[in-house]
Amino acid sequence: MHETLQMKQKLPFILLIAAGLLIVFSFYGRALLQPNSMMFASSGDGLKNYFTYSYHITHDSSAVSFEGMNYPYGENIMYTDCHPAFALLFRSLSGPFPFIAGYSVGMLNFLMILSIFLTFIVVYLLLAEFGINRWIGLVFSIGITLLAPQIFRLGGHLALSYSMAIPLSWLLIVKSLKKPDRFSLYFLILLNNTFWFFIHAYQGMIVTFFLLMVLVVCILSERDKLKKIRYKLSLLASLAIPVVLFLLFIRLTDTHTGRTDNPSGFFQYVAEADDIFVPNHPPLRPLLDSLTGNGIRQQWEAWSYVGLTSTLLILILILSAVFRMVKRKTTYIDRFFVSRIMNASLIAALVVLLFAMAVPFRQFPALVDVVPFMKQFRALGRFTWPFFFVLTAFSAFVADKIYETAQRRTGRIAAIGFILIAGLLNIVEAIPYHREMKWTINQSPNLFQRENLNKPLYSAIGMVNPAEYQAIISLPFFYQGSESYSRPQNDETVRSSIVISYHTGLPLVCANLTRTSIQESKNIVQIVTPDYYKKTIEPDLPDSRPFLVIRTGDPLTACEELLFRKCKPVFQGKDVSLYRLDKKSLFSNSSAEVMAEFMQKRGSFITKDRFSLSDSSFVYYDSFEQKQSEHPFRGKGGFRSEKKNKNVLAEFAPGTFKSGKKYMASAWMYNGLPDALNLYFRFIIEEYDESADSWESTTCFPDQSETINGDWSLVEGELEVRNPGNRIYIVTIGTRDAKGPLFIDDLLIREAAVDVYYQDDNDKTLFYNNHQIQVR
Repeated sequence: MHETLQMKQKLPFILLIAAGLLIVFSFYGRALLQPNSMMFASSGDGLKNYFTYSYHITHDSSAVSFEGMNYPYGENIMYTDCHPAFALLFRSLSGPFPFIAGYSVGMLNFLMILSIFLTFIVVYLLLAEFGINRWIGLVFSIGITLLAPQIFRLGGHLALSYSMAIPLSWLLIVKSLKKPDRFSLYFLILLNNTFWFFIHAYQGMIVTFFLLMVLVVCILSERDKLKKIRYKLSLLASLAIPVVLFLLFIRLTDTHTGRTDNPSGFFQYVAEADDIFVPNHPPLRPLLDSLTGNGIRQQWEAWSYVGLTSTLLILILILSAVFRMVKRKTTYIDRFFVSRIMNASLIAALVVLLFAMAVPFRQFPALVDVVPFMKQFRALGRFTWPFFFVLTAFSAFVADKIYETAQRRTGRIAAIGFILIAGLLNIVEAIPYHREMKWTINQSPNLFQRENLNKPLYSAIGMVNPAEYQAIISLPFFYQGSESYSRPQNDETVRSSIVISYHTGLPLVCANLTRTSIQESKNIVQIVTPDYYKKTIEPDLPDSRPFLVIRTGDPLTACEELLFRKCKPVFQGKDVSLYRLDKKSLFSNSSAEVMAEFMQKRGSFITKDRFSLSDSSFVYYDSFEQKQSEHPFRGKGGFRSEKKNKNVLAEFAPGTFKSGKKYMASAWMYNGLPDALNLYFRFIIEEYDESADSWESTTCFPDQSETINGDWSLVEGELEVRNPGNRIYIVTIGTRDAKGPLFIDDLLIREAAVDVYYQDDNDKTLFYNNHQIQVR
């Protein structure tokens, strides 16, 4: 009989294991059985994260430095989303077991899918820890796991996809609060939190913030706050030490200086109530869209839909709480709040949720400057995840109490029916999540397996002898990192570059990273600066070997064309071609050639407003010499204002510009101050139609400027009027809370097809389309 009783107690867990395996294999069977044959994403952050992880295992010479991008500087592994814990482990194992490097993608895929299965178990054990009936725990643990919002991270932010992180961490602190004398639990919490920090910094911070709030609320709720103080301090230490270890590791291993302390995004990716309580997928979302006329706008970063069951529960509890306050007497809902730890978890999760909603920072933006560390969180919406797990677990807790207190047989039957409906609703709402992700992760083969490549890429790689080159330069040139200096990225160019880099072991000069050194990014972007200007990266490139240039079919900018002309063909393919760029050619200076061309044509030029040009086409130039500026580019004057809000640099009456003509507007902007030209600062050409009272605009981002000359960036934009009768404005716009001054000089507008020259004999420079070329 005893064995039969034990079997009955174990049966829900056995059924959970069976259901978990069935569900995982139904949706992700191929990823489990053939993990090395596929990539869950082949573009954007997903491909980049596979690359930083696999390149580190296969090619990097340093354990703590990623060398595959941002050449010649590389990057600290903690800033690359490379799953540092796994990357370091598999890199060390690939020495004695070389085959591991070839299976790096497969091992990561397997671990991410395994995490889904483990989440079923962890959530079940968590619910059991709260004393929830095991059969109720069975139903709800399946629904909670399937609804977990991190599933969508499989398509890109791979290191954030581990849905077991929060419930596992919560389970450990619940156990430690119930059994404070078990110091082994504190050690497990320490190891657990440290592990998640070394999977992804956000995972570690979300877990730590939530657990800390649970501990704080528990302490504040106790009458004798000094009772068992030794245990509380031990638990606090187990939460603090992983943070210290994480920061200390970065401090000791990071050799890069000058990272931004003011990244963008703090107020951009915040959560709203609809991200929590409004569905984002069928079956209910299409119905809501039809009722609202597609008026619902949710923040993808903050998706943490808790399901209809939990949403209705919250509404009922709020109404009951109001009734309780009005009548001033106990109600049926009081029995749902008998667990001190569950209550503390609810309050803690609510505090973290408010942070995800940028409360109180949204209401008082100045607080962000008072606590500048907060700016490092550029995707606050992710902090909604603890609230998801706590509220859905609380729903299971409520269901358990309803069943416990049900009277008579009919009451028990009704309670069971309610529990089944509530639990199954979660499952039904979650199924579309996994159908979508099943399709998403099966779209791309493993591009780090050479046999999976298309013929052009396969052939291109076969033509490369890595020993002949020092690094790869991609054209079109892309760079994402510091935010202060960047270049747009094109999926095909990034994909081809990453694939060729992985298979050859050659690092990329270009980068798709986060928070790189500002000076490093400035040096690297300056590679595509016209060669009339000194490239500050040259001393950092002692290697004399040439660069391998990857050229995809996407159009090049004028600056990229100048660089491309210096390249020699190596391989011509349909989608991708390879070229050789000698280091000497990269740093050669063509000022003499530009000057010689000017002198040769000078005799045929006409003079207009001191400029020499081929015909009497339109030219507008403002040197701002009559204005005071601490930082002039040419001369002694310049435009000075505040970066925030709108600044009008020039205004043109109707009839100034002709239809069908293309014009180039350019201006020099000072980049020598922190965040001088970034954080959504824009250079805009506006066209105002007075009769229709409408505006059209062409926007350029100064932080994407290709021409960098010391502390100045030349910002250029193309202008083609829609109606010559409209009024034209040249303006800059910064955000309302942008800080610091703005310095601009030399605004030039010319016809795009006409070159404009001016030779200044005083400072021995040639003005060429607003460029400043030193005459030798």
